[in-house]
Amino acid sequence: METSNIFWNHVKRNRWAYLMGFALLSISSLLQLLIPWLLGQFTDKLQSSNLAYGETVSFALWMTAAGFGIAFFRSTSRIYLFRLARTLEMRVRGELFRHWEKLSAQYFNNQRIGDLMSHAISDVNVIREVTMQGYFNIMEAVLLIVISVIAMVTSVNPLLTLLTMLPLPLLSILAYRFNKRIQQQSADVQAAVSDLTSRVQEFTAGIRVVKAFVQEQEERGLFARDNQHAVDMNRRYVRSNSLFTSLSAGIIGFSFMMSVVLGGIMVLQNVITLGEFVAFNTYLSLLMGPIENLGKVVNLLQRGTASENRLLQIFRTQPEVVDDIAADQAINHIDGEIEIRNLTFAYPEADRPTLKDISLKVAKGSSLAIVGRVGSGKSTLVHLLVRLYNPPRGTVFIDGHDIHEVPLRTLRGQIGIVPQDQFLFSSTIRDNIGFDPHPYTDEQVIEASKVAQVYENIVEFPDQFDTALGERGISLSGGQRQRVSIARAIIKRPSILIFDDSLSAVDTITEDLILEGLKSVMNKRTTIIIGHRISSVQAADQILVMDEGQIVERGTHEQLLRRNGLYADMYHKQLLDQEAERQDGRDEEQLGRAKLLQGGAGA
Repeated sequence: METSNIFWNHVKRNRWAYLMGFALLSISSLLQLLIPWLLGQFTDKLQSSNLAYGETVSFALWMTAAGFGIAFFRSTSRIYLFRLARTLEMRVRGELFRHWEKLSAQYFNNQRIGDLMSHAISDVNVIREVTMQGYFNIMEAVLLIVISVIAMVTSVNPLLTLLTMLPLPLLSILAYRFNKRIQQQSADVQAAVSDLTSRVQEFTAGIRVVKAFVQEQEERGLFARDNQHAVDMNRRYVRSNSLFTSLSAGIIGFSFMMSVVLGGIMVLQNVITLGEFVAFNTYLSLLMGPIENLGKVVNLLQRGTASENRLLQIFRTQPEVVDDIAADQAINHIDGEIEIRNLTFAYPEADRPTLKDISLKVAKGSSLAIVGRVGSGKSTLVHLLVRLYNPPRGTVFIDGHDIHEVPLRTLRGQIGIVPQDQFLFSSTIRDNIGFDPHPYTDEQVIEASKVAQVYENIVEFPDQFDTALGERGISLSGGQRQRVSIARAIIKRPSILIFDDSLSAVDTITEDLILEGLKSVMNKRTTIIIGHRISSVQAADQILVMDEGQIVERGTHEQLLRRNGLYADMYHKQLLDQEAERQDGRDEEQLGRAKLLQGGAGA
């Protein structure tokens, strides 16, 4: 998408099609001017009592033919031009979506979903309306005004034409005065619609939380506030638009008054004939519609300019993560060797680094586990490995290549990741597991679900793998969403597998089953496991302990326990928690037996 002017770029791209539409509209406009001339001739003959029956029929037939011609060519030109507007709508919306796909994760961190939806729907619709109604009305107005004024000057009276047209330039002054106000108010309307859309989206996404915390009344209040704000912004826009339209109609009415008064005087003084007076006012009637439409077009153009500026701002936003100039497109496979050298990284909006002086090496086919407190930088490290954010050059290497040299398609296509936020699409379970450009067979989908220990849950649903999930997979439990996400990652058979705290929502028994099933998948694949439970990471070839963005300990499970540091402290605390859970279970079991014995004694 060219980022200078969406409208004119579209016109230039389709200039021959627009020329054809313009030609059809020109024929329609010329035919419209035939009717005033016929009426003038008819009136003069009627006044002079020199009108034969055959001439009356001839006038009627000519007017009927002109009417049918106007209808045919005008409707054909509208269909032609409106189709071009729909093409623009489809193209802009498609290019907007493709541009969003290119933008980095950081962009979406700073955007509201309601704003994005408003851009894709409301702003694009406004641009379509400008291209459809705006261009058509402008072309029709220009044609009719130019041709009508020429006809009025040459066939009626130049002075009468000049005096009648004199008030009309006031419309341009009026449009200029209302220009900025309407444009700003249109932007305010779109912003209010975005706020309202965001409010509805957040409410529907968080409906369970709203109900759990009994926040229905507060949510109604917030929605009512945003709803009222949208109404107020629309009222301001409607008031300005109505005032502009009313003043425009007043100016047009004044032109008609000038025509009737001055034209009537000229008829009485025999300067013009009665037929010329009728023809002149009919020409003027033809002009008034397009001129009045120009006022509406001005308002529409202001809305279109506001919407276009918002869309151009998006198109001008460049993705931060792209294939580097030095990227070797010949690299279409990675083996899985990872090396990080003295990596220090800070998010764009952060005032201090999230990762500090990280160095590690993961051999091809080996496993790395990362543990640490919340906020220690574990997930950030993973985000850099798949280049959701750009690491500094010379710090992250894949198979000996700087990660900036590896094409993004190869890098991300060869990495299977189970993110901390298990996002599922509102399609079927099969589609979510097989979410990949390459098609998968039903057998592969079933096998992946079995390895992820979710197969038994899926077959209990009435539609099994064809079960449609709700928004973000809300119809599944947290553990089921995690396991579907695991199946989605392992079905790719990638060179590098990353599990970002992906077993936190399953019980320890299911965790053991999943880890056992993953052994065959992890074999000869580089695997990175981020977790809080020691049980999920203790079998890794190498374990890193992170704290405040730094690696504070590293080694195997046994080595770290012997060091008696942070890892050992976490391990012993989890053992105590597990023992407490088991003790609670034994206490409940003993209490239940005691109640049974008491019941038997009472009997």
